[in-house]
Amino acid sequence: MRPTTSRAADGSHLLPAFFLLLSATLSLLWSHVRLMWNDEFLSFYSDGVASFRQVILVQLRHPISLDPPTYHLLSHLCMDVLGRNAIALRLPALCGFLLFQFCIFVFVRRLAGGRAAIVAMAVPICTASFRYSLEGRPYGLLLGLYALSLVCWQAAIREAPGAAEAATQPGSSAKHPAGSRVLALTGLALSIALAITSHYFGVLILIPVSLGEFSRSLIRRRLDGGVLAALGLGLASVGLILPFRPALMVYRKHYYITGVNLHDISQGYRELFVRYTTWPMAMQRITAASLVILALALAGAGWRRFRQRAEDEPVAVWVALAATALLPFFGYLFGRFVTHTMEVRYVIAALIAFAAVFGIVLARRLRSDAFYYAVLGAIAAAAVAINGHNILRERANSAALLASLRPTPALTAALAAHPNAPLYEQSLGNFFVDSYYTPNVELRRRITLVYNPGQEVRWLRHDTYSITGHNLQQFTRLPVVNYDEVTRQPGAHLLIQWRDGWNWTAQAMAAEGATVTPLGACFGGEAISVAWPQGAKDERHGAVR
Repeated sequence: MRPTTSRAADGSHLLPAFFLLLSATLSLLWSHVRLMWNDEFLSFYSDGVASFRQVILVQLRHPISLDPPTYHLLSHLCMDVLGRNAIALRLPALCGFLLFQFCIFVFVRRLAGGRAAIVAMAVPICTASFRYSLEGRPYGLLLGLYALSLVCWQAAIREAPGAAEAATQPGSSAKHPAGSRVLALTGLALSIALAITSHYFGVLILIPVSLGEFSRSLIRRRLDGGVLAALGLGLASVGLILPFRPALMVYRKHYYITGVNLHDISQGYRELFVRYTTWPMAMQRITAASLVILALALAGAGWRRFRQRAEDEPVAVWVALAATALLPFFGYLFGRFVTHTMEVRYVIAALIAFAAVFGIVLARRLRSDAFYYAVLGAIAAAAVAINGHNILRERANSAALLASLRPTPALTAALAAHPNAPLYEQSLGNFFVDSYYTPNVELRRRITLVYNPGQEVRWLRHDTYSITGHNLQQFTRLPVVNYDEVTRQPGAHLLIQWRDGWNWTAQAMAAEGATVTPLGACFGGEAISVAWPQGAKDERHGAVR
């Protein structure tokens, strides 16, 4: 039997609203002090063009942010309303995370009551995945869409005409208008379509619901035409993203990610909860072991709860939850055999299963008021403490970075001696930050991105930055120039270098016998003055011709 606590006892209106407000407040405070980074700038410039049509054209012809267009259109809309800034860029991600929390609440409440649902929706604020609520990329939105697809499918099977489970449980089709199932199926199709057109790994959204529906069909020994139609319509959105694929193929030849390995699976789980790669190795091992123990304990408790489920509780829902928990495995297979690339953030929707099961397995103990409010208090305190620490650390890091964006005296003198000379940078992420955040407006305008696909492939074995630099010229006014054009110009040139694993200019200049004069640390890197020997330049460019 399900818990029968009253709405008043559960606080089923005020407490969900409180945790949604807490999430929004912490996310916005964190976002306010966080500077944009490389991947966000890719979206920022892609989405900051003049119109929706141009957003589509950028993704069709000259993409620098390698995603289908839905998230870009949403962030473009937000920037039209709120201005071209980081908060507007990140707003769709925050809305997606809040949608995820709300859907988890609805999903779990149908299975285990309001108290378990509130706990389940609150827990994610304390995890490392909360950072995706302020990441100007599609991942927070995907999290919400995955959760929405599960909720809509759950509602659709509860309200299916003639379904045994719908006929006996509260909230069955007998108590809902017939249009509610149509609404649920529409939501299912729409959530799938939006996920697929927001990110190429969004197609994995089909797996949890499809496996759940497959198990349901086996149990019922008949198909549900409405659900199958919704799944089919959602899948049909793949046709909308196929035209965007050709422009991405140029990246694939020498992409910076060289493959997918089994380590991505374990990392996909670890980074749902904690980011500890900068911790001492001993602490990393202890944390990893602790996470494994907690995961196994949660899985065991979930299995026991599944075996003790009520007769009217669909097995299919648990199959869908299990499939959601296995998303890092499915993501590995998809990356290994289809995309040949994978990042752990592509499969963060596995958090849905862990949060839901955590609330469900605690449902019986949450009937105790003392335990219930102690758990909520602990979660709220942990959320404030963890994210408050993150906010303070982010503010300190941002202040330190901004303080570094001042030229050294030697570079200042060199810039003054050559008032029209560009300040070249080859590191794309640093170029974005420096050309956007440098306090000195005149200096900011002189910062110029230098790229060269041949040099990048020669020294780094990829040309991701060079393709991005080329495409940037097609729809922005950012100063971008080919390295070969710089070396053709006589005299010394000013350049910032970083030892970040993405820099090839040091090797290229050494191979060409360039004269390098250090000008001191600057912008977190090293400022230099560099002059190329004219004979070497003529020989190299003559060979190119």
